[in-house]
Amino acid sequence: MLSRPETLPSVVRRMTAGRLLLEGASVESVAEQMHLSVQTVRRYKAIVSEGGLDALSRIGVGGRASVLDRDALAWIVAALQGSARDHGFESDAWTNARLRALIERRFGMRYSRVYIWQIATNLGLGHVLSKSRR
Repeated sequence: MLSRPETLPSVVRRMTAGRLLLEGASVESVAEQMHLSVQTVRRYKAIVSEGGLDALSRIGVGGRASVLDRDALAWIVAALQGSARDHGFESDAWTNARLRALIERRFGMRYSRVYIWQIATNLGLGHVLSKSRR
């Protein structure tokens, strides 16, 4: 994926959430602002309370490196920031299945729906995917 884990949008978002919590923001407001679950922000708050931002920064991003390179990820970001209709789908909404189909069509890679969600989340765009499986 990207060369430095600390530049991943998911890591930047995590660290921003930690800073907001240290500044006194509520768990609920951080969750809403950063597009994170309340449960995740509660976990971040516990980590920050114990060890500060350093402890939060040591959480790994996990998994093996993606076959998708920086250019592919940039293309996916641009696609998700636009309409699904622009890529041949019947409506504007993005779903996991649509992103999965688009990646397979464009890059010849077939990923699980869990990994598709992880790609979108790591790009800071997981919230763009609707809950529908279609």
